[in-house]
Amino acid sequence: MRANLSFLYFLAFSLMLLGGCSFAGDEDRARVTVVEDSKTRINPVGIRLNFASATMRSAIAKGLVGLDEEGRVVPALAARWIVTDDGLSYIFRLNEARWDDGRQVTSERIAKLLTERFRELGTSRLGSDLKIIDEVLSMTGRVIEIRLNAPQPNFLQLMAQPELGLFRAGHGAGPMRLVDETQDFILGIFEEPTTKNENSEEKEDTRQVTLRMDSAALAIARFNAGQADVVLGGKFHHLPLIEQAGIDSSQIKLDPVAGLFGLQFFNASGFWAAAENREILAMAIDRPALLTSFNLTAWQSRQKIIPEALDVEGINARPDWAPMTMAERREFARQHVSRWKSSGETVEPLRIGLPDAAGADILFLRIRADLRRVGLDARKVSLNEENDARLVDQIAPYDSAVWFLSRLTCTQTPVCINDADEKIAEGNAATNLEIKAKLYAEAEIILVNHYNYIPLGVPIRWSITRANQRGFAVNPRGWHPLNSLVGIPIS
Repeated sequence: MRANLSFLYFLAFSLMLLGGCSFAGDEDRARVTVVEDSKTRINPVGIRLNFASATMRSAIAKGLVGLDEEGRVVPALAARWIVTDDGLSYIFRLNEARWDDGRQVTSERIAKLLTERFRELGTSRLGSDLKIIDEVLSMTGRVIEIRLNAPQPNFLQLMAQPELGLFRAGHGAGPMRLVDETQDFILGIFEEPTTKNENSEEKEDTRQVTLRMDSAALAIARFNAGQADVVLGGKFHHLPLIEQAGIDSSQIKLDPVAGLFGLQFFNASGFWAAAENREILAMAIDRPALLTSFNLTAWQSRQKIIPEALDVEGINARPDWAPMTMAERREFARQHVSRWKSSGETVEPLRIGLPDAAGADILFLRIRADLRRVGLDARKVSLNEENDARLVDQIAPYDSAVWFLSRLTCTQTPVCINDADEKIAEGNAATNLEIKAKLYAEAEIILVNHYNYIPLGVPIRWSITRANQRGFAVNPRGWHPLNSLVGIPIS
């Protein structure tokens, strides 16, 4: 901890010596640093985009729809749309628009690009979600139709994901364009080539975003040194760095996201091969104590997979032990482990894959302490090492029970149960929304009792911003468009 703090001070001092351009107080300029743990680069092209690359893609290549600063679906390439009564067809009317090379945006081209993109994304994080799409058709004029295999509530939230921003031969259609990438990426306003008038005396639009990607420590140091206005993409394991750096609480923004934050089994042998033994892990963890480790009153614990907002009335997917006190759960777990060991069986420490960061160390120590109280043990390993269970920390891109369930099927992990997969498949095929929701709820009960995933809480996504930062708002999608930060509309 002390070493991390000294490193932050060193970085901040170094950045102050380096200096640089200052946009302080200029709402038409924003310097954005995105936190990334891996040593990759910003590349908006491809199917597996890191957060920085996805942020850039959404700025220079819009899709049919997009997300605004409050996480709401808004028109982009499409001006408006209708949904048929059966929920199986979405019909979009396109805006009059051009690509950044001057070519006209047409329904034929958009339909072809979408069909190709859906195919490309088959192995991406959205692959299982996009299977709901049957076909894309170009209709008369500027109209395209997307037909689904079954109705999918909140399908537009899926279509607003940055991966579905479109390029035509490397050309996007805004809302911003890449101005320079000599050092950092500099993005300016997108202007359709045919609308420019060389003889016009209209003042040049200088609204601009500078985008870069750094480690959490360097991003925070840049902010403290006045070299960044916005830091995006922070996760739970970076939180100790914020506290050590002395960031003012009014500048820390927590998005109320939904998703998966828990331990998912990928290897279950010995003691951990039995669902009733994995249940002991779920019972032993003191979730409220985990929350206090990070001084976050807004963090919510979880004992089930799907958020309560998506629950089906009359179906309770909470585990049987949910009403028990923590003391009762520990005593039950302790006796269960004692009986197992008394039969001569050994229990190997649970190998938990976690990020290499201070926040992950704190989380592990809490979990290990809880396991030791009931006669078990754990060992922390890196995410790349062989493990029994590893931390899953993912945001749900859209509000749907199937997103949560599909991450725990036999296509995702060898520790799975076919009964749940079959129930999910039935739900996917159902055309009646009430029946669909009921089948998903039944699948959740099966998975909760299988314990191939141990929920801990909701994911944490934080940002840091200057006071009264233009175009920034916390939102349930955890998404912060670059164009909004300088007042550029998406369409």
